Amino acid sequence: MKDELKDISTLLFETYGADVSRYDDSFLEMSVAKRQSVTGCYSVRDYHNHLKNTKSEADSFVDSLTISFSEFFRNPLTYAYIEQMVLPLLIEQKKQENNKEIRIWSAACASGQEAYSIAMLWDEVSLAAKSTIACRIFATDSNTEEIATAQKGIYQRATLQKTTLHRVQTYFNRRNDIFSIVPELKQQVDFSTFNLLDAQLVSPQASIYGDFDVIFCCNLLFYYKPEFRNLILDKISHNLKADGFLITGETEREIVKENNYREVFVNSAIFKRIVNPKG
Repeated sequence: MKDELKDISTLLFETYGADVSRYDDSFLEMSVAKRQSVTGCYSVRDYHNHLKNTKSEADSFVDSLTISFSEFFRNPLTYAYIEQMVLPLLIEQKKQENNKEIRIWSAACASGQEAYSIAMLWDEVSLAAKSTIACRIFATDSNTEEIATAQKGIYQRATLQKTTLHRVQTYFNRRNDIFSIVPELKQQVDFSTFNLLDAQLVSPQASIYGDFDVIFCCNLLFYYKPEFRNLILDKISHNLKADGFLITGETEREIVKENNYREVFVNSAIFKRIVNPKG
C-alpha cells in the first residue's frame, strides 16, 4: 500500500501541482479508501487511474484532506479541567504579577467552535471570580473558508451536542435549528488565517508577538508525518510562555509527550513544557 500511496502522491504533484507528501501515510490511506468508496473504484490502482484522468476527482481528494470536523466542547474532560483548574490558576497568577491580560491562541480553529467554547468558559469563570483581567482570544486556521464560517458564527444543532442548555440559552440566538453566536461573544475572538507549516510566519499577525498563556492545537498533529508534527510543535513552543499550557486532542497525547511536554492532569491532554529535558 505504501508504494501505491507514493504513486498517488507523485501523480498529484506532477500532474496537478498538489503536494500531499506532508500527510501521514495512515491518514492518506484512509482518505484514499473513502474516495474509492465514493467513486466506485475497486482497487487503489483503479483509483490511481481515475485520478490520472479526472482533475475534478483530484480536486475532491485534496479538498477531503483539509475538511475538518469540529464541535463545541469536543473533549468534555479537557474543558472541565480548563474551567476548574487552568483558567482560575491563570487569574491568580495574573493578579500576583499585576498583569491585566490573559492571551489564548486556538491554533487550528476550523470553523470556530473551539474558540467560542473557550470564550464561553472565560466569560463564566471570570464572572464567577469577579475578575477584571481581560482575555484576548486569537483563533487561526489555514483554510480561509473555515475562517469565514467562524466569523459568521452560525451553526447547526449537531455541533452543540456537548453544550449545556444554559450555555445554549446564554450564548446563542436560535432560529429553528440554526444557532448564532451572540454578538458580545463574537467580539471576544479575533479570527484570521495562519498556516502553522509556513516557515515565514512566526505568530498570528493580530497577536503581534505571540507570548501566549494557553495554546490549543487539537486534532491536527496526527494528520502529518513526524517531521511536520515537529515543525508545528516547534512553532507552538516558540509562541508559548515558559509556564504556559498546551492543549491538544485526546488522541495526540503520546505525540506531545514524545516532544518534551508533560501532561499536568491525568488523561487531560493539557501539557506544560519540560524546561530541561534529559538526554
